[in-house]
Amino acid sequence: MDNIKVGSRIAMLRKKCGFTQEELADKFGITAQAISKWENGHTLPETSLLPMLSKLLNSTIDSILMPVTVEVGDLISFGGFKWRVLDVTNDKALILTENVIEERAFHNVNDANNKITWEHSDIRQYLNNDFFNRFSATEQARINEINITNPDNPWYGKNQYSDTRDKIFLLSYDEVVRYFGDSGALENRKGVEYDVMGLEYGDAIHDEYDKARSALNLAGFNAWWWLRSPGGPRAHTDHATAGSVDNIIWLCGDDVCKTDGGVRPAMWVTN
Repeated sequence: MDNIKVGSRIAMLRKKCGFTQEELADKFGITAQAISKWENGHTLPETSLLPMLSKLLNSTIDSILMPVTVEVGDLISFGGFKWRVLDVTNDKALILTENVIEERAFHNVNDANNKITWEHSDIRQYLNNDFFNRFSATEQARINEINITNPDNPWYGKNQYSDTRDKIFLLSYDEVVRYFGDSGALENRKGVEYDVMGLEYGDAIHDEYDKARSALNLAGFNAWWWLRSPGGPRAHTDHATAGSVDNIIWLCGDDVCKTDGGVRPAMWVTN
């Protein structure tokens, strides 16, 4: 057992739960110095204290004593879903569902004059409320609320949108390129244009990372999935758009009211 990792885990969970060392020590009738020794890896909590410690820290005994270190590219289980680890920073990991877990509209208002943004979208409200509440209290405690940047469409502009604070979110164009492979097409606007069945789809990124961006739906077929970035002005209808990926990255976006949009939630979780 790695005392240093255990101590670091206890310190992280204590801070997340809002306890000072003194406050946690009072719960056990011990000194703050004893808590400090745990967190510095000098000693471990007595076995008899572990059930109460895990309860106070919204964790489990196994999670405290055997903290798991994940690496980028790992496939992990969390909350009944399979997630791919996209990034690891200190004790936190950015995870994305391996495949599409459901289909729903980005927003239910089909109004050409209504500029739908991630901030005000139905899908954001759903992910941070109903979907978040699917997780257990212990799992919820591991999900971090973070600042989400919401820049313009990188090719078309379309007004700067407000940043948000979210626990669960969709990826952006920049993040898809960062985590699935960067051919330089996004930065240099080296896109292609598609005309399918007489409908203009606008610019898209079609490169060597198409396969890496692919995802399956619940039926096992290749599926497209929503991004939180705003779509461009050249979508195939006049309605508000949101970014999407169908192996190819669609910078023109897609209609926010389409109910067959795949959902691949992302979140930063504490290891």
